[in-house]
Amino acid sequence: MSSGARHMAGRSHRSWLQRLAISSGVLLTVGCIAAASLLGYLYWATGRFARANLQLDTAASDEPRNYLIIGSDSRDNVDPSDPDAGVLIGPGQPAGKRSDTILLVRIDPRAGTAKMLSFPRDLWVPIADNGQNERINSAYGRGRQVLVDTIRKDFGVDVNNYIEVDFRGFKDLVSAIGGVPMYFDTAMRDSNSGLDITQPGCVTLDGDQALAFARSRHLEFKDARGRWQDDPTGDLGRITRQQIFVRTALHKALSVGLVTNPKTFFELLSAATNSVTIDQTLDRGDLNELRLRFQELNPDAIETYSLPVTDHMTNGGAAVLLLQQAEAQPILDVFRGKDPGTVSENAVSVSVLNGTGVAGQARDVGQALNAVGFSVGPAGNAAAVPTTVIKYAPGSEPAADLLARHLTTAAAAQPDPTLDPNHLTLVTGTDFTTVMQTARPPVTTPVSTPVDGSATTTVPSSTTTSTTVVGITPGQPPPGVTC
Repeated sequence: MSSGARHMAGRSHRSWLQRLAISSGVLLTVGCIAAASLLGYLYWATGRFARANLQLDTAASDEPRNYLIIGSDSRDNVDPSDPDAGVLIGPGQPAGKRSDTILLVRIDPRAGTAKMLSFPRDLWVPIADNGQNERINSAYGRGRQVLVDTIRKDFGVDVNNYIEVDFRGFKDLVSAIGGVPMYFDTAMRDSNSGLDITQPGCVTLDGDQALAFARSRHLEFKDARGRWQDDPTGDLGRITRQQIFVRTALHKALSVGLVTNPKTFFELLSAATNSVTIDQTLDRGDLNELRLRFQELNPDAIETYSLPVTDHMTNGGAAVLLLQQAEAQPILDVFRGKDPGTVSENAVSVSVLNGTGVAGQARDVGQALNAVGFSVGPAGNAAAVPTTVIKYAPGSEPAADLLARHLTTAAAAQPDPTLDPNHLTLVTGTDFTTVMQTARPPVTTPVSTPVDGSATTTVPSSTTTSTTVVGITPGQPPPGVTC
């Protein structure tokens, strides 16, 4: 028998089970090679991320982490011919860089939640390296570490990780997922950013228009009569639109399958390696864990917050925003890991009135409260009272409770609508004793019975609210319309 015959005979004697096993083995081998190639590419690509060597706060892998995410207007990776390239101070040298968008994203792996806080770029704060008040976006121009330290010092929050995306990266990431579909209930434009939505309806924002939308601070829109009107909310309106965009973009990114679609995955990874900077502690495992967290997350469940601010004109004539300290504390506490509604001593101011007639008592009590962290105003006198009283603005019950827990005397709580939020008046009574350095643990029972006989005051349950919509935003699609 020829060798060829022997060969044919050998093949014909294999059972279907043997052939299936061989085929499965081949497929498994090919699959393993493909998986190894994908894993190898992933390790190679993520190793190409630009790194920033920063001093950051530490957190265990299963603990909540705060990610400081910066949208930078750095032109370092932008083609000089690009409209977003800006002015160059020399060949290939950008004319400076600023943080165009500042977000703090808190991810809790145990609870499976994500919370996002936006910082207005015109917020007037002390800059960490020199202590001088400037717009917060100028801190980035002084160095990434300066921005990290400014966020930590001015707002009392940890920064565990740092991620930065520049103009080019933002546009490339949007392009890689095929654009972001949004419904506009009216035409919108911004000649400064380049936004140009000419007709209402479903619009898929490409990289350029997505960037123009996210950066729009001088938005114009058509009213019901078809006339162009200005949106006067500036940076605050932009924050609301950015938060809407983030949710919509996440919906799109998840719908196209960041992992199951290799082409999209590779395009996203390629875009990220070209234009994303991460801190030196983020390794491949951290990045993959972050990806999995967002893959499991419903974008509509992301809680978004904005800081309460007021308009202010500096001595130099600059229009900036000032943080409303008292109102901001419950929001910042969310990103400090405290229970919502918790208030700290440095967020509470106290005016002390002497209601006992003991010489110098109001001054001495004020000094003691200042030593434990309260902001204390001028001392004064009041009519003699037998019981120590804490007066507070309705809604500032947590602040009154905190002060009461620093007193060895059981104080009565009395609402006073003339007071500002978290501004208290302490009237010392003849029962007053001392101030404690460390407050007693909080309880959910009344502070005390008010001296006026009204209903007792209890500490309210912990609640927070997400950002109130500010400014003009794209509307919701009408029934039956899906973009």
